[in-house]
Amino acid sequence: MVTALKQSDAIDVRRERKGAVSDVVEDSTAGFSLLQELFGVTLEPGLKDHHVRYYELGLQWYAAGASAHAGGEFVLRELVDAIMSGPPDAGSVRDDEEIELFKELRVIDYLPDSGETAFAAVRLVGGAIAPRTWVFWFPHGAFELELDYPGYLEALLLTRGLYGWQFLYADVRLAEPEYAPLVDLIRTGLDFLTEALPDPRYAELETRLAERLR
Repeated sequence: MVTALKQSDAIDVRRERKGAVSDVVEDSTAGFSLLQELFGVTLEPGLKDHHVRYYELGLQWYAAGASAHAGGEFVLRELVDAIMSGPPDAGSVRDDEEIELFKELRVIDYLPDSGETAFAAVRLVGGAIAPRTWVFWFPHGAFELELDYPGYLEALLLTRGLYGWQFLYADVRLAEPEYAPLVDLIRTGLDFLTEALPDPRYAELETRLAERLR
């Protein structure tokens, strides 16, 4: 997916990130065991097949030479490090309920170059990762997604990280006026990807967007 974005003449890659693979997680089994030993967090063995071992891996892209603001960004964090790093800064939360939620969240994907206060996270419950991932996007707040961690990575591959894609997998009514700028990002991004990187699976994303606009 990264290669396809970089090689497309229709896309301008603004910044690419590819961190090192530390000794701790070079062997996923050892990294997962260390997490259990130090923090009491048990990761399902199947997650080894979805373990992004780079300290961080991502890029920011925009439509090349176009006035439309189609674009996307992702910076995936290595899972063991993300969990060890603790919860995100709760300075942008809206209420006490979100403050408590943030204590259980661990950031797996964020947007450092977009200017948005937004990230995706797994949730730790009872020493394990909960079945669903979350997205936080200021000022809208935090939303549970229909995706587990492997599902999040698969959806990222499909959407190429277009801005706002996570809301296609959230229980949210995007027709509300407050979401208009976000819907514009998603709509513009989908239209652009359909032309620049065609994929019949975008039909699923179009259906999801239509459902959330009802």
